[in-house]
Amino acid sequence: MMSDSTIQIGFMVDSHKQWFARIWVLIGKKMVLTEFKIDTGCNSVVLSRKTLRKFGLAESDLVKLPKTTGIQASGENHPYRKLGKVSLHQSKNTLICKTEAVCHATHETHDLIGTEVFMQFCKLAFNLSGNKYMELLK
Repeated sequence: MMSDSTIQIGFMVDSHKQWFARIWVLIGKKMVLTEFKIDTGCNSVVLSRKTLRKFGLAESDLVKLPKTTGIQASGENHPYRKLGKVSLHQSKNTLICKTEAVCHATHETHDLIGTEVFMQFCKLAFNLSGNKYMELLK
């Protein structure tokens, strides 16, 4: 049974056994439903250029953002840019968390959700049979 401090987010598995979840992203006053790859090796929330275009950000805007150091996602050592705080929502009215987000200015990626979100919770669990979901306990 789910308590008020537990969030369940359904996810899908693709043909490559990768996990994807649809989560609302709020930047400023605009909210966009985004399909994130769940990546436990990712140290950030990474938003793709394709997603950022839905928020009205062009590639020319992204190259002006401050650079960030360190490897943000497993196996990727591309130059990331700091986007700042974004809000992630399970539904338009249900906040998951607020978190820092990054992007690539010149390289297209998946939208990735990783430890930047997971570490804000006391417990992270995955149900892998039947209806698949991740459970975040506050």
